[in-house]
Amino acid sequence: MTAENRETQLYELKALESVLREKKLTKTSDWSNEFVEIEGIIEIGFDSISNPKVTLEGTSTSGEDFKVSLDILPPVRLEFRLPKDYPTESSPHFTLESYWMTENQMKMCEAELEKICEENLMMGVLFLCYQGIIDLIENLPTRTIRLNDAFFLGKNGESIESLKKKILGKGEEAAEEHFVNTLFDCEVCYDSLMGNMCIKFQPCSHVFCKACTFDYYRSIAKGLVSKAMPCLAEGCKSEAPQMVIKKALGEELYPKYEKTMLEKAIREIENTVECPGENCKKVAYVTMRELNLVECSYCQFAFCNLCKQTFHGISHCKRKKEQRDRMIKQWMEGDESVRAEMCRLFGENNMTSLVEQFLHEEWLDSNTKPCPSCHVSIEKNDGCHKMHCTKCDTYFCWLCGDALSKWNPYAHFRQGACEGRLFEGVLDEEEQQGEEENAG
Repeated sequence: MTAENRETQLYELKALESVLREKKLTKTSDWSNEFVEIEGIIEIGFDSISNPKVTLEGTSTSGEDFKVSLDILPPVRLEFRLPKDYPTESSPHFTLESYWMTENQMKMCEAELEKICEENLMMGVLFLCYQGIIDLIENLPTRTIRLNDAFFLGKNGESIESLKKKILGKGEEAAEEHFVNTLFDCEVCYDSLMGNMCIKFQPCSHVFCKACTFDYYRSIAKGLVSKAMPCLAEGCKSEAPQMVIKKALGEELYPKYEKTMLEKAIREIENTVECPGENCKKVAYVTMRELNLVECSYCQFAFCNLCKQTFHGISHCKRKKEQRDRMIKQWMEGDESVRAEMCRLFGENNMTSLVEQFLHEEWLDSNTKPCPSCHVSIEKNDGCHKMHCTKCDTYFCWLCGDALSKWNPYAHFRQGACEGRLFEGVLDEEEQQGEEENAG
């Protein structure tokens, strides 16, 4: 090897490295050792190909057909070795490696490499070979990859399942690299930014800059958040991955968001509730729905699912009135999904009984009044406002609720607040006057 050839090789490699993206040219020998031939690998990507959407399809060893969409064609590896007399006398030695190419496609690429070397004797050909493979693949029918026809299949015992996994992994890496190195327009601030400054939502593929996305997430996280962070496009149902949300919200807001989402998840899991223990608040499981028994495996607290107090067995639940009223209001104002969730949490029979009891009490409040002596509910169908409790034989006024004299109950309506009101609202004025005179 002449010193001039070695210098030419190193210069060519340096120029090639400046053209390729980072880490696309790899050394596999010691390039600083002048007694060792230069060897390396060039990774050839295909993001410059127009409309790079690719479908990977095939049949697994179990006979099951599969079809997977890739955003971009996976790269291939071009291994090279530069003889000591390259480029003055010899051409490079190439080995092409691809997980997805067929045998025919491999032979076409190898023929193209040989042709380029023959047409450019005594010249550096590494970049020409790199670009030649891209140009050739661009003109091949590569939008559909039939994996069962891949030349690599069976090589070194490679199964179709493991080959599929490798191709999907390489495809994702290529798509991410393509995204990072592409310019995008943010639909919020209208700035043009490289992909490494943006976020791409899946599966919708909407792209927004990180600054706008993070500002939006921080603004809504300061309120009550009970849903996943959405894509910024109007009406889009895509969600941001947790990694993006965590970076956006930071150490101050993310714990709050995570806690809220955890509580939401707890509510959605069958037969689970939050433990009411002051220092617990972990997930507890309803172990006996008919008795409303919930047991927390963290703090060992057994409690009633209705009143959230220590489990009281078959004894009457001491649910607080405020809690009951809140549940009734939620039931009455909620839609079908709210009622279904309440039935899941508290049991359908419990909710049915609670609502029936409320409706019964509401009817009693509207249509009956308690006896001032024994407090039994008395319904008034018609007649005057002098009422008689058949349970304790007490007379009382329907209007004010006061007990009346057993011997002269009508005296109450001749003086005081209820004077002249014995038939108020029942008879017209003339009929009322006549009935009062008879009562007197």
